[in-house]
Amino acid sequence: MAHMFEAEHMTKVLVPSASHNLTDHLLSSEGISCYNIFQKLEKFGYQFEAISARVHIKKPLSNVTAHQTGSFETSPTSNVATKYLNHTEIMIRSYKKSQEILQKQKIDVIHHMLPAIHNQTFNLLAILKKGKCPFVFGPISAHVYPRPVDEKVLSKVTSRLHKKTISKCDLLVTITDQVKKFYSKVFDETRIWTIPLGVDTKQFKPSEEGQQKEGIEISFAGYLYKLKGAKYLLEAMNIVSKEHEDVTLRIAGDGPEKLHLIKLSEALKIQDKVIFEGVVPHNMMPSFYQRCDIFCFPTLGEPFGKAVIEAMSCAKPVIASNSGGPAEIIKNEKTGLLVPPAQPEILATKINELLDDQTKIKQMGANARKTVIEKYSWEKIGEKYHALYESLT
Repeated sequence: MAHMFEAEHMTKVLVPSASHNLTDHLLSSEGISCYNIFQKLEKFGYQFEAISARVHIKKPLSNVTAHQTGSFETSPTSNVATKYLNHTEIMIRSYKKSQEILQKQKIDVIHHMLPAIHNQTFNLLAILKKGKCPFVFGPISAHVYPRPVDEKVLSKVTSRLHKKTISKCDLLVTITDQVKKFYSKVFDETRIWTIPLGVDTKQFKPSEEGQQKEGIEISFAGYLYKLKGAKYLLEAMNIVSKEHEDVTLRIAGDGPEKLHLIKLSEALKIQDKVIFEGVVPHNMMPSFYQRCDIFCFPTLGEPFGKAVIEAMSCAKPVIASNSGGPAEIIKNEKTGLLVPPAQPEILATKINELLDDQTKIKQMGANARKTVIEKYSWEKIGEKYHALYESLT
């Protein structure tokens, strides 16, 4: 790559997709991730022109000019076609705003950040070859489980746009090594960087010594739909509660499966041991993790697993499915336990084994916290993006 930044020039980065909801406080994993990346890169002299459908920032950053394009509203219950149409509209509005910025300012790098999903996300700036500066795409995530039929049909269209986007990029960023391995089949592996999402280790931290609580608590957090696997955690809970009568399961999140899960807890006669918290505000999530003994994430195949590193940052051992992102994040028997997906009996056995060994719970929690600080703190992630941008010089 023959791109060169000017000497003694503040590097200006155009981000045509800084999530659909750029925020520093709302429950938006992608929006908060973009905000933190911008924040940690300020000390390295980067200025960002960030475009998002919606912007909700309480603490503006001096190195970020945020541009809100707007979009029509969707809900968690919107059908797949509506969501794809919404994403396409956002990309078109982003393209128009990007063109305005490119005509008025000197941009050094174009970086499409989030969302960046395999066969779904595309960028018109790349496809139409707009902008002479280097183009970075990612961090890309990829689902490792079968997708719904209606989503497969629509992805046949978006996958072509996604592949066209990838073909025009100078660098790709993937969220895990597993995704990197997948893209290395169609893209020069030497130009693929693996940079995961991060966590604010000062906000998500262990509870203070001396805090007391009654009984045993297991926690789960996530969007409640089938692929998150909460059903299997309830079935495991039915087994665990027979051995540990004082155990409680707390579930944070909402979604189309919530009513089914409530009915399942009633059918299993464990409704008095399961608390559905609903949507927990982002600033309350640290205390949600802190009060549990074990965090469980029985997903059928998660591209990454932001909740996993948040719980680990709070010094909690995590029991998760041995697939997708959690399989890379968790060091089995050291920072948590990995189990086969959709097997509640095995999940229950591992929960019981861990609950019977409080020393192991504390040691795994300490190891988990150490791993997050070393690999997933936003400071570490910021350094990796700084190195990536520097590689373009």
